Amino acid sequence: MKVKLLNIGEAMVLLLTVLSFCSAAKFPPGYNLCKQDDQKCLLEQIGTTFSKHTKGIPEVNLAALDPLKIEKMDIVQGEGPINIELNFRNVDLIGLSESEIKKANGFTANPTKMELSLLVPVASLVGGYKIKGKVLILPIQGDGHSNMTMVNCGIHMKWNGKLVDHANGKKHYQLDKMKATVDTTRFYMHFSNLFNGDKALGDNMNQFLNDNWQDILKELKPAIVKAFAQIFQKVISNVFDKVPYAEFFQ
Repeated sequence: MKVKLLNIGEAMVLLLTVLSFCSAAKFPPGYNLCKQDDQKCLLEQIGTTFSKHTKGIPEVNLAALDPLKIEKMDIVQGEGPINIELNFRNVDLIGLSESEIKKANGFTANPTKMELSLLVPVASLVGGYKIKGKVLILPIQGDGHSNMTMVNCGIHMKWNGKLVDHANGKKHYQLDKMKATVDTTRFYMHFSNLFNGDKALGDNMNQFLNDNWQDILKELKPAIVKAFAQIFQKVISNVFDKVPYAEFFQ
């Protein structure tokens, strides 16, 4: 049996082909990729990602989505009726698995602007907190466990970006900046261990916060939205950085 020896050029082509195959994104079994112009498929597949891959997809750098673990999140409001510094540490965003995807635009052959809209029936941010400052006319301070819940939480994200050459020789989508809006029909808050554990003061403050949730949310919304935009940008960018753009589609 004769064995044909490859010349240097043929060997390089074969090596690049093998490396390209090995570096291709590996999606889970049953994960259906869409054609770029199939809007219906795209909405369904993004929805499936939220509902069926809650533990994330490590192969493509997608973090666990429900709960979405957030190591650090700060909401600082320094002007107006509310003047607080609210620090969250090791909190979970719960509820994204129930998301209904309302819009997914811009996933074209040469993408620049993209947008994604989803409706979360109940979205809860649960975990450790520390707060100090003033809410409307009342001082507030505490350090403990918190729960901030939004009902019918609509999240709309828009971002700019472009395809760039990657070290692997393929083009990746580079996300530059994200803007977001968040709307809700009801906002609930509960903070444990307010005022160094004074139950009467803590209960009264929690009641006050929930009785005045609309005014409080109006003041805090810009800071909340900014914090969430930074979190979602990191989640999405991690996937785009890992997977060549063309490999998201059939």
